[in-house]
Amino acid sequence: MAQTDTSVAASIDYNLPQDRIALYPKQPRDACRLMVVSLPSVRVRHAVFRDLIDYLEPGDALAVNDSRVINARITGRKSSGGKVEFLLLERAGGYWRALGRPAVRLKEDMEIMVRKNGQSCSVKIKEKRPGGSFLIDAPDNILEYGFIPLPPYIGSKRSVMEEDYDDYQTVFSQHEGSVASSTAGLHFTPGFAEEIKAKGINIIPVTLHVGPGTFRPSSRPGAERYSLSGPSAAGLDDARRICVCGTTVMRALETAYDGSRFKHGPGVTELYIEPGYKFRVPGSFVTNFHLPNTPLLSMVAAYIDRFLPGRGVETLKRIYEEALAGPYMFLSYGDAMLFIDETAI
Repeated sequence: MAQTDTSVAASIDYNLPQDRIALYPKQPRDACRLMVVSLPSVRVRHAVFRDLIDYLEPGDALAVNDSRVINARITGRKSSGGKVEFLLLERAGGYWRALGRPAVRLKEDMEIMVRKNGQSCSVKIKEKRPGGSFLIDAPDNILEYGFIPLPPYIGSKRSVMEEDYDDYQTVFSQHEGSVASSTAGLHFTPGFAEEIKAKGINIIPVTLHVGPGTFRPSSRPGAERYSLSGPSAAGLDDARRICVCGTTVMRALETAYDGSRFKHGPGVTELYIEPGYKFRVPGSFVTNFHLPNTPLLSMVAAYIDRFLPGRGVETLKRIYEEALAGPYMFLSYGDAMLFIDETAI
């Protein structure tokens, strides 16, 4: 019997030293390190990200997430002076669905004064829900009072800088809606993207609005909205091979693919990929080094398990041990990995 999502994620643990968490991106972005892992042999090569182009051929498709991170983090104070923070998730029915803290001290009908750069507005809690979730009434321009929502493992160690408003967006980002970046895409520069296109590789945009589940250890990821345009679906159908850039894109494409073609249009994915999952989308896979005990690691272990049945978790742990023994940096602003199917070369 397959393990539950919680036990699989919890089983993928490793010790991540704090000094291996990248607090700033590599400059230029495409100069970060790239660990290339061939499967099923588990041969490891050490490269830089711009070497990705050497593993792509004319006629291939590089699928990237073009969602844009919104200024979702807002801070304010109650009438008593107590500090409040909300993470705006999505607008629905005239209200914002949000996570708030300190949740235990937030009540329905409470008004919060929000300030930024000398300007202020008020938001009101309309409904308190389980798990620190709220519906809040906010002005239409509330995002003008927000800050870029850096992940907690960065935001707890330093202040948001002006550069983060660009650094935490990918060069592909267009459609606002994410509360976290599709971090595998952070390594591309405009120039490198043009080089890839010039080689005859089709860069295919996929829109998936990333939710907060990406940061929750041992948790099943929540539902996320995605959209695949007609031209994107056709480009993927016609591709020689597909290189999936990021766990968000993998989740969207695995949901949109019916086994023979990609279905275009909007959708919602609740897909949880863990070892034993039967992948339908063939090709290579670019991803970052992820937090311990998270569903993102479960997906990466599942991808390895595709080539080494029953050995995905243990193999992933060995790969991470090698990365930790070397100079690799981890998480959103860190380095990247490329998994390639050596049987398809």
